[in-house]
Amino acid sequence: MVSRAFNPNASISDDKRAYILEGAAKLGYKPNALARSLISKRSGLIAIALDSSANPMYDLQARMLALEIQAKGGHAILCPISNGDLDSAIQRAFEYQVDGLIIATSRLSSHVIEQCEKYGVCLSFINRYIGDVRANSVGLDNDDAGNQAADYFFKKGCSVFAFVGSEEGSMTCELRWNAYRRRVMELGLAEPIRIPASFDIESGMQAAEQLINSNHNVDAVFCANDIIGIGFIEGLKAHNHTGYKIIGVDDIPMASWPSYQLSTIKPPTDRICQSAVDDLFDRIHGNNEKTGEYILFKGTIVERAS
Repeated sequence: MVSRAFNPNASISDDKRAYILEGAAKLGYKPNALARSLISKRSGLIAIALDSSANPMYDLQARMLALEIQAKGGHAILCPISNGDLDSAIQRAFEYQVDGLIIATSRLSSHVIEQCEKYGVCLSFINRYIGDVRANSVGLDNDDAGNQAADYFFKKGCSVFAFVGSEEGSMTCELRWNAYRRRVMELGLAEPIRIPASFDIESGMQAAEQLINSNHNVDAVFCANDIIGIGFIEGLKAHNHTGYKIIGVDDIPMASWPSYQLSTIKPPTDRICQSAVDDLFDRIHGNNEKTGEYILFKGTIVERAS
């Protein structure tokens, strides 16, 4: 009964839980997670591997994932990926004998999957689909995001479209571009111009300069994420240039700042994180029937001044 009182997911009445916790506090008793892990053969630790870039979206995801993990009685370990070295980040997680691993990055190697299989670590992906793997992926419906961006510009009367983004190995970027390109052409317009850019502000600024110096009469720019979009706006400011409608993806806090007012496609990040954690804990508890699924959530357009 006492152990169940300390487990937020255990079946026990609120009155009994409160009574036991009050008594434990008076006695100075605290449950020993290490001792419990020796008995259960489970550490209760969940690793979160995500890019250590300057994108605030990763910080928001990490916080939401950690809160969801704690709500299920687990403990989160953050494994930031430095210089794209996912293998080293994951190896540190294995040293703590984690029960599960959530990978929230576009970077992935077959070695990581093999290591998870070897150590019996359950997997869940965010915004990264991998077939033939004992794991599911949860994320934004990127096809829908591309379609929404194209339709948004078309309704605004735009006629020459561009896309900024080409992060190497980024599945999300490619899905957004392909859907956007396809929808623009379905609307009877010319194929959008694609300008390469990594997921950072400097790349967005360089893309703006490149487009300004080109001969293209672009009036609609879909940026692969908000960080690129913010950089693009900074680039326009640097050249005292206007005339583009711009939309990004993520709805990070900076997007709403008065100096940017970036229109964006807002993903339901809370639902995505909750679904990823739910899926992972189901897998940890033995439910491995559903694998290789991509659980998608549609975003919504947040219209601002850009």
